[in-house]
Amino acid sequence: MNQTFKAAAVQAAAVYLDLEATIDKTCGLVDEAAANGAKVIAFPEAFVPGYPWWIWLGNADYGMKYYVRLYENSVEIPSPSIRKLSEAAKRNKVYFCVSVTEKDRGSLYLTQLWFNPAGDLIGKHRKLKATNAEKVIWGDGDGSMMPVFETEYGNLGGLQCWEHLIPLNISAMASMNEQVHVASWPTGLPFDGHLFGIDVCEIATKYYAISNQTFCLLASQIWTEEMRDMLGETEYQRNYMKIGYGFAQIIAPNGQVISNTLEHDEEGIVYADIDLKQIIPGKFLIDHAGHYSTPGFLSLTFDKSVHEPVKVIGESKPNVIGYEAIHNS
Repeated sequence: MNQTFKAAAVQAAAVYLDLEATIDKTCGLVDEAAANGAKVIAFPEAFVPGYPWWIWLGNADYGMKYYVRLYENSVEIPSPSIRKLSEAAKRNKVYFCVSVTEKDRGSLYLTQLWFNPAGDLIGKHRKLKATNAEKVIWGDGDGSMMPVFETEYGNLGGLQCWEHLIPLNISAMASMNEQVHVASWPTGLPFDGHLFGIDVCEIATKYYAISNQTFCLLASQIWTEEMRDMLGETEYQRNYMKIGYGFAQIIAPNGQVISNTLEHDEEGIVYADIDLKQIIPGKFLIDHAGHYSTPGFLSLTFDKSVHEPVKVIGESKPNVIGYEAIHNS
């Protein structure tokens, strides 16, 4: 294991609801971060092809035209988009985690995709429960897609947005001895004291870092004029979408920001040097999935099996009889 290495977290906007352009932008950011020495790279929530902000701006009728466009620009596995992301990982010999809207059959899911230096798609994490209005867009994940990867840069894992506020999620990740965590967030909201405000999102991520004694790569999007012009059909909607409000940073296990930071309306990448040895003293004090637990009366059942809504048993025989067979019988 490499005890020390450089990590990166992205603060940027998608090319909104444009799959191909956002994939190209993602690959360019991987190239940039790798050129600056990063070995593990984190991307914001729903970066490809952008967070569906219309769910907070109006009713389902207002949002349907945007949902259709999101559906048409979502990521399928496998696909040319996955191939481009794979090539970016292999070209730069890095690990990176990018959050996408994934299309699986007829439904959409919010999914972190993990690539390794060989270009392999090594796993994915679907958000276990979409937050509030997000339920009109994304389905649920399950424990089979809540991985932590053992790598030469430590044990890598990730969650998305308000998953960082659910104690059972935190405990499940701690049980896998996660060491470097990708915290994927959208933008913050420009209202003081709001539960989606930048300060609340930062506090949640810092609590996660302290609780699990992990390094957290907090990546976030920003709002742009392009997005406001597309979604802002009323004065209220335009006023809601303030430009900027990114807050990318890298947080140490003691809750301190150890990276550079960017202006809230600035696109870019933040970097920090990770020293995995810093985790050891913290685990000496608190390992709530280990010596600091109380399994005699408080415990979590973590089910990592696949939960499919439709179970297909056996194989059906084809009912097609070809033209030649029909006419020669």
